[in-house]
Amino acid sequence: MFKDFDLSKSARYLFAVAILLLVVTILIDRYITAEKPELKKKDISISEADSLFKQALKNYDISEKFLSIKRNKKNPSDSVYSVKVYSDVPISLLLLEIENLFSPTTAKITSEEESIGGKTILKIILDNKPLIVSEFVTDKNISREKGRVGFVVFNIDYAIDNSAILNTPEQIIFLITPSEQSKKFINKILSAGKRYALLLNDDIQDLNYKMDESYPIRRNKKSVENLFKYFPSAAFIAIDDKSDLFESSIKDFLIKELDWRKAFYVNLSRFDLLDSYSSNAESAFREMIKSMSKNESRRILIDSKNFNELLPLIPAYRKIGYKFVSATELLK
Repeated sequence: MFKDFDLSKSARYLFAVAILLLVVTILIDRYITAEKPELKKKDISISEADSLFKQALKNYDISEKFLSIKRNKKNPSDSVYSVKVYSDVPISLLLLEIENLFSPTTAKITSEEESIGGKTILKIILDNKPLIVSEFVTDKNISREKGRVGFVVFNIDYAIDNSAILNTPEQIIFLITPSEQSKKFINKILSAGKRYALLLNDDIQDLNYKMDESYPIRRNKKSVENLFKYFPSAAFIAIDDKSDLFESSIKDFLIKELDWRKAFYVNLSRFDLLDSYSSNAESAFREMIKSMSKNESRRILIDSKNFNELLPLIPAYRKIGYKFVSATELLK
């Protein structure tokens, strides 16, 4: 069986393979650990530094009316900005914003808190000389009176990768129509630390959950029982009050069943449909935000595809004072 086996040839072959693997390993290691060339930082003028500094304040909705100048008559170059900071804006976040904006430049940032909860001094330095000196003081008498927003995401495509929307830090509620597919998807929702709600409308096709006025009462009761059996952790139940289901004689039966089970249910009309503002998600959201009055709340009903488009925009609105909370907080 082994008479044609050439031991010396096999040894040479294995040795060659080992050398090749060693070379490949060295090349990969050099490629991975090679020092990347540092991006060249750009010089910055006083006017450019001043513009960036004010942009950082604007990003947190701090207008120039909260900005004053303490002038040194003997030495104007020692004049400093004095900035009133909203009580709901941590100065540390404001400093971080300034550092991020100046990071591509050769300017250096230093900051020092004179006392806990007191004045913080910031210096923007270039060539060992301060370009800008500013003092930040939190004013407990001023706060940003912006609205609160809660997102309810519907129309989820179960056939695609929803990891981006599942892993977002935003406190969204997934609004799902009861079905075998959605029953499986709630495991992903709960694993991601998110919540879901049930939508009762005319689109329910699964006979385990479907209700109809032509069905016997016992049959409809079974559908309601299945809702609570297979979706026990729903944050709330939304009933489409423009659906045939709601307009039919089944409505009174359904409400009675939900009341008996002490379920938390709401009409779908209590939510603001983002698509009704504009076909473009970004434009629609901007329009909706602008239409909000001080301290107003909006429960936004949004398609999952549109919500993915909005995700990168939310931090900018949060910076200027809008609060993004769970929609359940805004339904109570």
